[in-house]
Amino acid sequence: MSIPLEATGSIANSDKPSHKVKVSDDSANTGGFLIYEWWDGSDGPNGNFAFDHWVPDEAALQSYFQEAGWRVLWPA
Repeated sequence: MSIPLEATGSIANSDKPSHKVKVSDDSANTGGFLIYEWWDGSDGPNGNFAFDHWVPDEAALQSYFQEAGWRVLWPA
């Protein structure tokens, strides 16, 4: 599965309204990736009221998305 960095994707199979996800390379700080997730009405502590999750490497990033079961529509 190809997961683009710094692109905002829409999660098509979510029950949360306007559910979005974005992955940032955080290798300079933590060596891993930050996954930001938000939706209409979310109240997370980050920009766009997003919640963040951290994974240590590309394999863990792939596993995270597989376990979430998201069907993400990434921009072309």
